[in-house]
Amino acid sequence: MKKILIFILLSIYLNANTIINIDKQAKIAQEQDKNIVMFFHIPNCSYCKTMVDENFKNREILEEIKQNFILIDMFTADSDIVKYKNFKGSIKEFSRYIGVPAYPATIFLDKNMKDHYRSIGYRNTQEQLMELMFISSKSYNKLTLEEFVVKTEFEMDD
Repeated sequence: MKKILIFILLSIYLNANTIINIDKQAKIAQEQDKNIVMFFHIPNCSYCKTMVDENFKNREILEEIKQNFILIDMFTADSDIVKYKNFKGSIKEFSRYIGVPAYPATIFLDKNMKDHYRSIGYRNTQEQLMELMFISSKSYNKLTLEEFVVKTEFEMDD
């Protein structure tokens, strides 16, 4: 009897899903005056894997995220449950719900959950760093990303 109980408890524990509560993350973002960055990636995607292995291990990118963002990792193969407003479902279902057209995808939201920029497809470390800086500086209010990149590169040359 004791072995059966242990087996049942172990099965429940191993099959338990983590809940990604985006509403709770939004509240934390407001309290900390940070943006939210959701990174969507899928299994067997070489571009996704490269971004995970290179971009999310890059010191400058990690520092920018730490200072200005709350990162939500959305790996579609995970069995986690996403809660967002009236939505509750898998990461894969959530990506469809918010209209992620392809992978990898990075969605940038401000602390009020306003979608300011979507980066669809592979980005190298420099491109991703520029996107993070574009959002954290709130430059999207007055410039396109391309204008921001030109301005930033020009300022760096001085």
